[in-house]
Order: sequence, then C-alpha cells, then structure tokens
Amino acid sequence: MTIDEAKQLEVKIANNILNNIPFAQVVNLLSTDATRRAKELVDNASEEELTKIKEDFEQAEAQNAAQQQETQNEEEQDKIDLPDDK
Repeated sequence: MTIDEAKQLEVKIANNILNNIPFAQVVNLLSTDATRRAKELVDNASEEELTKIKEDFEQAEAQNAAQQQETQNEEEQDKIDLPDDK
C-alpha cells in the first residue's frame, strides 16, 4: 500500500468512526477536552492574565444579560393588547 493509499484509508476510517460514534460520547469527549484546556489555561496564566480573563467574562455576561432584558422587553411590548376600533 502506498503512503497516499494509506492516508486515504485513514480518512475513511476516521469518517466511519465519526459517523458511528454515539452523540453522548461526542459531548463527553468535548466536555473532557474543554475542562482540560481550561485547567491548562488557568494553570499557565499569570495573575494579570487571569484578572483580564475574569473581567472579559464579566463584561460578556453583563452584555448578555442586557441583551436578554431588551429581548424580553420587546416581547412584552409585542403582547400589549390594543383596544378594538369600533
């Protein structure tokens, strides 16, 4: 088997694995990797970097809360009943 044929076979096998893996296992793998990466980031970051990351998260959370409140207000406004014209 040539190197090119081996690589093509490798791609086919990888695709077969991806197509047949249960979704719960995919979520578990992603969760495990995300946890590992987060720990690595925190372990290797300086105090200043951690403070900046925390501030960025707090800012994003505040923006998200404001956007959710705005959406909720718009939805409430859409529900206002207008009097019937007679």
